Amino acid sequence: MTNAFGDIEMDAVPRIYGASELGVLAITAPGDAHPRVQYVGGELFVGLTNTSTGTAVTQGQVEAWADPFTDAVAAAVASAGAVPAPVDGLILIEDEVLAASVLVDPTRIATAGLSGDPVLIALSRDRVAIVGVEDEAAFGRVLDLADELYDAGGPLVSAHPVAVADGQWARFNPIARFPALEMRVQRVLRLFSVRAYEAQSAALQRPDVHLIDPKIRVLETGVTTTFATWPKGTASLLPVVDNVIVADPSGAISFASMDQFLDAAGDAVVRTGLSPVRYFIPGEAPAQSE
Repeated sequence: MTNAFGDIEMDAVPRIYGASELGVLAITAPGDAHPRVQYVGGELFVGLTNTSTGTAVTQGQVEAWADPFTDAVAAAVASAGAVPAPVDGLILIEDEVLAASVLVDPTRIATAGLSGDPVLIALSRDRVAIVGVEDEAAFGRVLDLADELYDAGGPLVSAHPVAVADGQWARFNPIARFPALEMRVQRVLRLFSVRAYEAQSAALQRPDVHLIDPKIRVLETGVTTTFATWPKGTASLLPVVDNVIVADPSGAISFASMDQFLDAAGDAVVRTGLSPVRYFIPGEAPAQSE
């Protein structure tokens, strides 16, 4: 859709962002080059893409506009079609413009066919699910979809749902609402966390520090956990995981929970400002083979 922003005409379409992607872009496209976004709730944001260039509308570009950025986003989502009706209590939106429109204006969602107020999960840009706040079965199907998307290997947005509160999207705690689904919710949160850290590692690559990616481990009980292996003595950036494996150069291996590891390290390990969060562990530069 072509709109005039100040003295600039631009074909722009909405773009959905999650907090973890914006954290990576803060590294690769900082300052004026960073996408300009509108916060919509939870970990979700809506920005704009210039269709002529295929690039994000940036902070620096928006500074020259006479009109508010929120007006530009509203104009970009104005062409969105109707929200589909629920199927067995689940609305699945596979069009990013339509998904962005309900993030900007949740009143576009008709609650007929939903069990309670809407809960939205933007798993990916083309898989945005909406269920009723009372519908445990429908939420369980969303978790199934999240598993499938992770296995497919494509880009993900967020596993953290939002619900309507006072006409706006706000964080929603699915475990408190659906305690029977806790193990499955925790699994999906960990899967999406691993993917976010992998994307961050690709952006952070540098020769003087070891980027540790988390790994998934499913216990015999069926519980999904994450772990990371620190080569002791090596300067590293450690992700937030359930368990840390310490690999000593001598060949000895020790294990600790994340809390135990941080407590034992004390002030030597520093929490960084990265998003997703990592901790810097000082040490020697990694060997070239790492």
